[in-house]
Amino acid sequence: MKIDYEWTIAKEGYIPILLSLLVTWILTAFFGVSIFSLLFFILLLLIIYFFRDPDRILLSEDGLISPADGKIITIDTCKETEFLNREMNRACIFLSVFDCHINRAPSNVRVVETRYYPGAFFFANSSRSIENERLYIHLKDENDEDIVLILYAGFIARRIVPYIKSGDNLNKADRLGIIKFGSRVDIFVEKKYSSDFKSGDSVVAVESILFKKNEK
Repeated sequence: MKIDYEWTIAKEGYIPILLSLLVTWILTAFFGVSIFSLLFFILLLLIIYFFRDPDRILLSEDGLISPADGKIITIDTCKETEFLNREMNRACIFLSVFDCHINRAPSNVRVVETRYYPGAFFFANSSRSIENERLYIHLKDENDEDIVLILYAGFIARRIVPYIKSGDNLNKADRLGIIKFGSRVDIFVEKKYSSDFKSGDSVVAVESILFKKNEK
């Protein structure tokens, strides 16, 4: 798990943090230091940690960076059916509640289109997570190559908050959005790219080079 020593709080965390702080204060005021106030204080700390928004070090190495922190659950080749309807290489990343949930642009890109679908709330590491609330993002890089991201909500996650819209130009590692409380991110890339990662490996947004171009 990546340890972020310097970070701020994402704005989406302000209300949950304030509510948790209020409940903790009320319980302490009425019941003193009790098991209930201690539990809510621990919950408050966990919510603050969940909504951390760290700065990351962008490496000069070529390649597509990981868009998310988490664990690789799938590396394969399959058909991307939302925008392009053709086979691409894919990596699926599971984000636990302890991972940073800010998602990043894998390269310098332009946002071609986004599509949002409401859905169920299955566990994000299960096969049925593709039925969950999700946001599809079609990107074009500087070489006019396609990249597709899919942001999935999970069992606990109940909202995907995008920071981008169609037509936006993003630099590598710019923030794309946040998924609240547990989730999954899939990235589809051209078949000229390959990955040294395998299922079970951990990746860190920005600092892990997830895909590299195959040598000619």
